Amino acid sequence: MSANAVRVFGLIAAGMPVADGDADSVAELTAWGCVTTDPDDENRLVALNPKVAARRRLTLDAEEAMLRLERMRCLPEVADELYGQYQRVQLRAGGGAEYIADPAVVNARLDDVVGGAQREILAAQPAGPRSQMQLGRSLERDTAALERGVDKRTIYRATVRDNPVTAEYARAMSHRRSGRSAQFVTLAEPFERVIIVDRQTAFVSNHLVAGGPEHAAWQVSDQAVIAYMVEEFDAKWRRADPWRGEVRGRGLTADVGLGVDGVRTTPRQREVMRDMVAGKDQRATAARLGVSVRTVSEEINALKDLFDAESREQLAFKWAFSPDRLVGVSAAESGQADVETAA
Repeated sequence: MSANAVRVFGLIAAGMPVADGDADSVAELTAWGCVTTDPDDENRLVALNPKVAARRRLTLDAEEAMLRLERMRCLPEVADELYGQYQRVQLRAGGGAEYIADPAVVNARLDDVVGGAQREILAAQPAGPRSQMQLGRSLERDTAALERGVDKRTIYRATVRDNPVTAEYARAMSHRRSGRSAQFVTLAEPFERVIIVDRQTAFVSNHLVAGGPEHAAWQVSDQAVIAYMVEEFDAKWRRADPWRGEVRGRGLTADVGLGVDGVRTTPRQREVMRDMVAGKDQRATAARLGVSVRTVSEEINALKDLFDAESREQLAFKWAFSPDRLVGVSAAESGQADVETAA
């Protein structure tokens, strides 16, 4: 009990008036059960026997403690019972992945897991620039994680360097004056979306359930799978370019016209190049694009002529400094909508 509350109790016990500024002390005494209001005069305070009040408080606290202990005793049993109901309605792939079809549930799970991160958040975000609302929503959560000392690394597609909203977010998170700062890199080659928290939980896009909602996801807890994801993330991180929110402002898109200083390659050629610099076999590239191996080889020869390269190694070097490398992936480039990809 505060010293001022003890002083005010003395005043009330002596029948003396209490100042308006002592209202907090009166509330404290009332909570302890040492003061009550005269039933015949609500403006008059009455002091009660402190020892009786203490015994009453001890009895109440003991009863509350017993209730808490009973809840603690029952909690594991209740959790197991509820989890059985919860697990029965979840679609699972083995014991370490859970399918989440509802985007609202996906966001809630992400907020819960990312908000509780203690050591590390790894995020690969290939979808390109995020909206002002999305970035604003995550700014507070990510800032809190950095303040806790969490390491946060994010991989974006290279096209975000043209987006002022994402650039502003990257600048804010990578130039912080207190706590840790986030790290960002950009990568021109295609990659899959993943968020890994503390190397214990990961969220990935749905590639298993046919006809699932656009923003469905899998929450993964299998440690072997997550360890593999971390290795893949680190491999891409090493190939990417550091970024601290600088806006390139070149405005390159998949529709940029041909020209000496512009983009000169076709969507299929860019896909071939990305696979080549990633070390993928030509047969794998051909199968993915739905063309023959000969077509892939011919595209590489055409690219050598285009970039005046004498070898694949020289072509890869010149590609790294080409504006073509920074063009985003469109539906056409994925081989799903461009007539150029026909064999």
